[in-house]
Amino acid sequence: MRTALSLCICILVGVTGCSSMTATEKTSKRNELDTMATKAVAALKQKETDLQDKLDKSLAYAVANMKVTKVPVVGAGGGEGVLVIKKTQERIYFTVSRFDVGGGWGARGYKALMVFNDQKILDAWKDGKWIFEAGAEASAGASAAQGSSAGEDKGFTMHILAEAGASATATARAIRVKVNRDLTAGN
Repeated sequence: MRTALSLCICILVGVTGCSSMTATEKTSKRNELDTMATKAVAALKQKETDLQDKLDKSLAYAVANMKVTKVPVVGAGGGEGVLVIKKTQERIYFTVSRFDVGGGWGARGYKALMVFNDQKILDAWKDGKWIFEAGAEASAGASAAQGSSAGEDKGFTMHILAEAGASATATARAIRVKVNRDLTAGN
């Protein structure tokens, strides 16, 4: 239990560690996140034949690189990513923190692609957002399945690219998406 808590703390500290970067470091980090997003979208397009059509019709899309650890009763995770506004090609960089309460066990990494179709929802995400939901997830290696109580019409569709690890969970979770102002400023 102590090791899992230490791991969760390290993940959260790592996710928030971009506060005093040089201009060169900021450019490098932006390029890293942009490349991650491009590769994730390309991989998802190969798996989902209708994804390009959804992207073409969307207002924006966001890609997050996530790591999640779950031990009995609690779990935590985090990640970072980029939101791309299609009309202006504006890029908003963000961090994600996640806290779970419920049953399950495991650790996994994945990419999450959110394709936005609703301007009101997109505007809320541009300023950062809290999400509260209940859901179930299962993953093993590059295979994953998940479902949540967030409802069918969220204003965006979610697409998951599983990478590594294994987990099975049924939890209530709070997810915080926060704009990384250091990376986004002067973008």
